[in-house]
Order: sequence, then C-alpha cells, then structure tokens
Amino acid sequence: MFKQLKPRKLCQAMVVCSLVFSGAASSAEYRIKVSHSSPAVNDRLEASLQVFKQNVEARTDGAVSISTFPASQLGGEREQLEGVQFGSIEMAVLAGPVSSVYPEVLVFDLPYLFKNREVAYQVLDGDFGQKILDGMLPKTGIRGLAWGENGFRHFTNRARPISSPSDLNGMKIRTMENPAHMKMVESFNATATPMAFGEVYSSLQQGVIDGQENPISLIESMRFYEVQKHLTLDGHVYNPFMFMVNNRFFERLPDEYQTVIQEEARNWANIQREFNAEQENKGLQKLKEEGMQVVELSDEDKQLFREQTKPVYDTYRKQLGDEIIDELMQAVAMAEGLQ
Repeated sequence: MFKQLKPRKLCQAMVVCSLVFSGAASSAEYRIKVSHSSPAVNDRLEASLQVFKQNVEARTDGAVSISTFPASQLGGEREQLEGVQFGSIEMAVLAGPVSSVYPEVLVFDLPYLFKNREVAYQVLDGDFGQKILDGMLPKTGIRGLAWGENGFRHFTNRARPISSPSDLNGMKIRTMENPAHMKMVESFNATATPMAFGEVYSSLQQGVIDGQENPISLIESMRFYEVQKHLTLDGHVYNPFMFMVNNRFFERLPDEYQTVIQEEARNWANIQREFNAEQENKGLQKLKEEGMQVVELSDEDKQLFREQTKPVYDTYRKQLGDEIIDELMQAVAMAEGLQ
C-alpha cells in the first residue's frame, strides 16, 4: 500500500516541493489546475499544495497531473471562484468570495467566534463543518473537499495603535469581498473598503486605505510591514480556506481517483495547518524585527470588541436563519467543552 507523505517542516517542504513527479506531465490522462491567491514562494499554502500534488500523482501513477497557479495568476479570488464554478479551473483553495454564491459559509466569518484554533478544528472537521461543505454542491456545482487554515485575522494600520474599538473610528480598512467582514469593520465606525488581494499593497503604499486585516502569515509574506506600522492581535475572525473542485470534472474521474483526491484533500488540511502554524510563529517574530508595533489584547480588551460586533450576529440571524446560527453555536460550545 502506498505510504502517504508525512508533514515536513516548511523550509524542508520548499526543497522537496520543487521536485516534479517524473513523467506525470507527459502521460497524464487527467490534468488539474489548482489556483489560489497566496504567494508563490515561502508560503504555507503553496508548499502544502505541492505535497498534495506529489501524493496524488504518486498514488495515480501519474495518470492525474496537477499544476498549481499561486499569486492570483488565474485572476482574483472572485475570478478563480467563477473559474471553478464554470469549469475553466478544476480546483482552487479560496478564503474570500465564496459567500457570494453560497451565503451559508458566512457562518464561519462571524467575529470572535472561535477562542482558539483547536476549537475551530473541532467545529470545521466535525459534523457541522461537513454539513457546510456538503451544502455547497447542490447550490453551486462546486464540491467542497476540506477546510484548510488561512488563520486568525488581525488589524494593521499606518495611523495609530488599536487597543480599543474607538481607535478604529474613521479609518479606511481593506476587507475581502465578504459581507460579514465588511459589517464587522463598519460596527467599529470605520469604512470597509473591499478590494482584490493583489491590490492591497499598492493601495496601502499610496494611502488609498489606512489599514487592512489578514492573518500574520500573509501580513509577513506580502511584506505589509513595509507600508504598515501598527499590528493589533485581536483575532477578530478565524478564516478557513476551502479546498474545492468543479463537480462535473470530479465526477468524470474514475472512482479510485475520486477517492485519492478526497483522501489527499483531507491529508492536505492537516499538512497545511501545520505549515501555517509554523509560518505564523516565525512571521510574528519577523514583523517585530521589521519594526511593527504590536498590540496584544487581554481577554477583557477583546470582550469590548466582541460586544461591539453583536449587531453582526443579529444581521446574519436574519439573513441565514436562527437554525444554522444556533447549530453553529452549539457546535462551538461542544468543542470548547472538550478542552
């Protein structure tokens, strides 16, 4: 039986991931493009996808060939999502605009939902997370395979330290094209400014926006520390990646290859989360070394932010219904009880 590749340290994976499965490109019966918006080098997502590529190509003896397209090479996240939906892109790993075609995924973008990543894993990998993945297919034609980790999102800005909700007043903050994130920023009396990820650095540099919010790994890998002075570790949203595939393409694969894709997607989730945690730890140290002023909030401080975002929950109860929100909160409570 084939032995799956085990998670490696990120730096080691970068070397291993440069290898290409011998003969896969020339003899492949099925070719898969996997698109995402994270950087092409020194990033946990591309590194983990290279392990996914190696495992799938090895387990199918090269009959399935995978090519990754990082750094928004196939368009912004919205274009990538459309590409997967219509079949011009077979697979993608996305965190942003999924809610535009599948609003139920917004439940995971509610502010200050998860206290830590262990609670998030329990919910996402449990019955509730699987229910959200399964619900996407009939509404979009996209099959959700697994949840990865973009990470807890934090605020950065060029103007002043953010240690209370009032410090955000009047700032222009870039968000993803995600209504829950926009509503959250607006609850702090700031201006939510959605834009494509690839435009964020230049917009910060030119002063079009005052700040943005992203996980530490992306703040570091995108070098936002060059154009942002302040970082507040508030963890307002735990942002999962969704690994997805066009279902028409998926169902054309032989059953055994479908099984490989599904199993390796779940394997990828564990690898990618491990790489992300490692990159975040190193990334925070790098941000401090580069001169960013870091504000770490106490639980009491975070509670002030949490209280001010309660209207976001009310909004999404109206939009999504009480049943799904109550089911989510029950899953969170159960996960917290396991700690």
